[in-house]
Amino acid sequence: MDKKTVLEKSKKENKGYDERELQIIAKAWQFGGATGIIICGLAMLLLGFFSDSPIKYGADNLMIYFGMLAAVSVFKSIKLGKLSDIALAVAFTGFFIFFAVTFVTNFVN
Repeated sequence: MDKKTVLEKSKKENKGYDERELQIIAKAWQFGGATGIIICGLAMLLLGFFSDSPIKYGADNLMIYFGMLAAVSVFKSIKLGKLSDIALAVAFTGFFIFFAVTFVTNFVN
């Protein structure tokens, strides 16, 4: 392949983004994810102070957050196949299932 063909293929794969922009977008999502878990944690603390069962009232937030983390980890483990990503995918999926079950059982009871 010549230089022009490689450049065209790279542009199609990255949809107009260069490598620097892709790294910044990835870091931004990581920062947003960390901020999300801090907000969920603070919400759980407040619920703990003002309710009898904080997990009952915070399960929806944690279900959403761990669902997002599970999806990211599953995708990364499929694409990269690293053992650490597979372990995180299993852990985050387990937390997601736990909080989803907690969320659903709150409506049943």
